[in-house]
Amino acid sequence: MHVAESAVVLDPWNGSGTTTLAAQHEGFRAVGIDRNPVANIVARLRADAYLTDQKMTSASAVGKRNSELSDDPLHAWFTPGSTKRIREWADYLSLLPVGESCLPYVALFRSIRALSSAFEGSNPTWVKRAKSDEELITVSAADFDVMLMEQQEFIASRAMAPSDTPSPPVNIATALSSSLPVPNECVDVVLTSPPYLTRIDYAVAYTRELAVLGHDIAKDRTLRSALMGTTLIRKESDSPLRIGETARNLIEDVTSHSSKASSGYYRKQVVQYLDDLTAGLDEVTRVSKSGASLHLVVQDSYYKDIPVKLADICVEECTMRGWDLRGLDPYVVKRTLTSVNKAARNYKKSDVSETVISLRKNS
Repeated sequence: MHVAESAVVLDPWNGSGTTTLAAQHEGFRAVGIDRNPVANIVARLRADAYLTDQKMTSASAVGKRNSELSDDPLHAWFTPGSTKRIREWADYLSLLPVGESCLPYVALFRSIRALSSAFEGSNPTWVKRAKSDEELITVSAADFDVMLMEQQEFIASRAMAPSDTPSPPVNIATALSSSLPVPNECVDVVLTSPPYLTRIDYAVAYTRELAVLGHDIAKDRTLRSALMGTTLIRKESDSPLRIGETARNLIEDVTSHSSKASSGYYRKQVVQYLDDLTAGLDEVTRVSKSGASLHLVVQDSYYKDIPVKLADICVEECTMRGWDLRGLDPYVVKRTLTSVNKAARNYKKSDVSETVISLRKNS
C-alpha cells in the first residue's frame, strides 16, 4: 500500500507511542491520542528522543519542601519522609517544559516501580497497597536522588539516536477515543490496537505512576472510570447500542451464563466495553478521509468458557460504519494476560488468536 509523504497517521489508543514513533520514523505526520497521562509522557519521550538528545535533570535543581502533604497518594506505599522527596521531584518536573520533563518523569516512574515491586502480585496489572505503617517503604532523599539519576542515565543510553533527517513533529494529546480532538476527514491512515475485552484495568496497572502525577484512583475514580476496559461500571447510557449481531450475541451469551453475576455486573462490563469500542470506531470514521486505511490489531479472549471473538466484532462494526475489509491475518497466541487469573483456568478454552485487520473507508 502506497502512502503519500504528506499523510497523517492516527492512533486513537496510542498507549506508550509505538505507532507514533514508527510513523515519525517513516517521515509521516502522526497524531497519538490516549486518556492515560502516564502513557502520554512515555509516548512524548519516545517522539522527542527521535528529534533531539534528551536533557537530564540534576538533583541539585530540585528544591526542598518545607512541609509534608498528609494526603499524598504516594503514602499508599512510602513513608511520609520518603514521599516528601519524591513529591519534590514531581512538583519540580511539573513546572518544566514538556521537552525537558519527559525523561526525568519516566525515570521517576521507573524508580517508584522498582522501589515498590513487593506490592506487585501474581497478576501484573494489580498493585496492592500497604496495610500498615510497617509495610511502608523508606528511602533516604540522597539514595533516591542517586537512583533517579541512574535511571535517567539508563533511559538516555537506551534512547534511539536523534535522526539526521528532518521529521514532522508528533502530536500527542490526552483525550478519550470517543471524543477525538481531530477535525473531520483529515486522517489518511489509522493504525491502532484498542484495549482488549480482558478486564485489564489500566488505571490500576499504572496506579503508582498516576500517584506521582497527583492522581489518587482510590479516592477519585474519574480517570479510572473513563479508561476503556475499566472494571468500574459507569451509569448505563439510555440510548441503545449501535452494534452488530456478533456483539449482541456476546452480550446474550454472557447474560445467560450460569456463573455468579454474569447477568448483572459482567453483562454491564461487556456492554460498557462495546459502547467504548463502537464510540471510538465512530470517531475514527469521522476523522478519516474517504479512501483512508484502517489497521486494527486485536486479540480474542474468553469470558469463562465463552469465546470473545473480538476480531469478528471489529470487522462487523467497521463494515457497518462504511469500511471495506481488505485483509485478515490471524495468528495463535499461546499465553495471554487473562491466563494469570487462576479461577478462569477452571473453564475449558482453546487457543486464542491475535489478528491484524486491514480495512479501507468507502469513497
